[in-house]
Amino acid sequence: MLSKIKVSVGKDLSFISVIVLDAKGNLVPNANHLVSFEIAGEGAIVGVDNRYQSSHEPFKANYRKAFNGKCLAIVQSTKKSGKIKLEATSQGLRPASITIKSK
Repeated sequence: MLSKIKVSVGKDLSFISVIVLDAKGNLVPNANHLVSFEIAGEGAIVGVDNRYQSSHEPFKANYRKAFNGKCLAIVQSTKKSGKIKLEATSQGLRPASITIKSK
């Protein structure tokens, strides 16, 4: 499920979870897809994670492998108000996006 989020200009972080679901909407607990993030608008990806403590992937990136079917993108607004769109894509999965409103 995607919803609109409002944030304060240049100060707030939005923690956006990606959850790999099957056709019935259930979590796929063994999913380890590589998820790529693309951002547009008045925001920047400032971190990614998946809670796998032994991962050697960088925290400052626009991609992260899912761990136990989940990963996370951390988005920070710029100093300008406006919309921020984050899209998550992965081979074999439908893309998902969310729009964040910064004011």
